[in-house]
Amino acid sequence: MSAPVDNWPALSFLEALRPGPDEHIELALLASYSADLASISATLLALAGKDSDAGRGSPSDLADAVERLRGKMRIVIQRGRLAKMRRTPRIAAVLDQFVREVDFDEAMHSWHPKAALVRTRNNNHEVGWRLWIGSRNLTECVNRDMGLLLVSGRDGAKPISGSGDLARALAERAALNGIRPASLASAVSKIAWRAPPGVTVERIRWSTGALPIPVPPANADEVVVVSPFIDKRFLASQTPKEKKPSRRVLLTTMREIERLGPSLSAFDELLALDAPDYPVGDPEPEAPQSHGTAEPTAADDEEEEIGLGLHAKLLFVRVGRDRTLWVGSANATDRAWSGRNVEVMAELRITEAVEKGLKALTNSARLVSAPEKEYEPDAAVLEEEALERARAQVAARWAATLSFDGDEARLQHISDIHPDGPHPEEVDFVLEAGSLQGQLTVWPRDSTTLQLGAMPLSERSEFVRLRVSRGEKGLSWLQRAPVDPPFGEERDRAAFVRLLGARGFLLWLAGLLADDGRRGRLDDRKAKRASTPEPENRTRSWIAHDGRDTGGLVARPAKVSRDRAKGL
Repeated sequence: MSAPVDNWPALSFLEALRPGPDEHIELALLASYSADLASISATLLALAGKDSDAGRGSPSDLADAVERLRGKMRIVIQRGRLAKMRRTPRIAAVLDQFVREVDFDEAMHSWHPKAALVRTRNNNHEVGWRLWIGSRNLTECVNRDMGLLLVSGRDGAKPISGSGDLARALAERAALNGIRPASLASAVSKIAWRAPPGVTVERIRWSTGALPIPVPPANADEVVVVSPFIDKRFLASQTPKEKKPSRRVLLTTMREIERLGPSLSAFDELLALDAPDYPVGDPEPEAPQSHGTAEPTAADDEEEEIGLGLHAKLLFVRVGRDRTLWVGSANATDRAWSGRNVEVMAELRITEAVEKGLKALTNSARLVSAPEKEYEPDAAVLEEEALERARAQVAARWAATLSFDGDEARLQHISDIHPDGPHPEEVDFVLEAGSLQGQLTVWPRDSTTLQLGAMPLSERSEFVRLRVSRGEKGLSWLQRAPVDPPFGEERDRAAFVRLLGARGFLLWLAGLLADDGRRGRLDDRKAKRASTPEPENRTRSWIAHDGRDTGGLVARPAKVSRDRAKGL
């Protein structure tokens, strides 16, 4: 191992999205494999410029963010990957309008890109753009992640091949009224993007088919593969027998090293970091609260551990002084690169100074030896895999819509392919469903409807709770059940009244109407935050970034989600 080198400096994901002091959001399209409601709320607050240094806001701030971003923001995720949290605030019902799900059957392929495209306008009516590509999911778990932040600019900026394809795909899946995918793709493809110092972006690849796997040339001096999930086929492409780079390094997790065993001896250095952290698969029921849902406290933050799990996906090849780095969402697996998943990757040319950040990451890992035999999964692992299959089957077969008879809500499943319901294939699995705030009810097999009980207007949501279980083991998550016509502003206002109280709602509404004064106070708040040094313990991260105007190369313990099923 070489001597320690400097880490990439740090920047939080939300800081990358947050508009400047004189800017407001006109459009925000985000892609993620998975998400949770708390992270979606934090993203809304950041995009509206209403979050605090701790990434939080008051109830009225959240109401204001929803109001500002309605019809302007969408988060696109894999269906079945919206995490159920221990605490679900009642205001979370209104977040359904910002989420759209991709109905891929994960037995075959997954929606797996992580990206954000943001358009802003400042007080001088000038349009700005921000583009982020990386490995981070929109959940609260904290892990090591990597991302690239680009901003529109003039000096040194240039259009980037593939950026229009990304914009088109996001717009098609987001399905926002008034946004034409072809027009957005044309506009984004012409934008001059500014990369961080030491980085030249060659192209962005948005895969709707196979990604061309970078094969190291015969004269490569070094190849470094960093990925929390690996498989033999992809790794074989990086260690061809007829083309042996001088130095081959693999950084992954012990679980993957044990799973692949002796085949990893082809690498000169085999490095390990902790496995990534994931949301709790089956959270305990929420403790009853006498005065609504409890908010996290400062003590909770102080007790939160810094995540060390590996979730970044990187491929680095050095040939003499030429250094190429691929960064994005694709793991070092055939599934990720063969077209079974939708992924996004950026191909970069980097300098020696930027390479030092990668060396810092590999130097933080422990050196291990390739196991003599492959790991055999035990009964607990096999049961966990069975639960994941059951979840994926329910998500893939889901064709339920939500309807109301007065306040009584009902799920109805209508599908020609799966006419008996969305239940898992194995008959000993139990499927339960419930409203966001209601109790779970067993959904009988061969039944296409399920009564969810009374749901007042303020709590109505397209999000429903789902759980699959066998014996004492279960897995819970949230999923959308569309309602026709969609909930509108009337539902949101009812939720705001419940959240803020009648008097608080009137005060909030008065502030909303007094737009000029409110905008001034918001700008003052942003300017104060921009001039105040960030608390040292806030970012818990490592990133290369020299300020908002030049973009940034981001790699940090960040909030990510579970994508280990089927070696994504």
